[in-house]
Amino acid sequence: MTETNRTAETTAQTVVFLETLADLVAKSPVTYSPEAAQDLAAHIRGMADVVTSDAHVNPALLETTRQYAALDWHNEIVAVLFAAEHRPTMN
Repeated sequence: MTETNRTAETTAQTVVFLETLADLVAKSPVTYSPEAAQDLAAHIRGMADVVTSDAHVNPALLETTRQYAALDWHNEIVAVLFAAEHRPTMN
């Protein structure tokens, strides 16, 4: 039983990681043009959707994971976007 729960948690964490990565890419088109950044972000979000549906991720577990990740990733996003070249893209 514990192994099944662990797999579900890991899958939810994977989905949330992909969603967070997509948000980072979309807000930081330094390496890509703004259009390419949006395209890449959409592709990553699509990957998250596929993982969610193929793995049958529990929506409640996914939402809880998103809430915890929002706290953890907020500091990471701030650190990445702190660089001067990112500041004009922040809203």
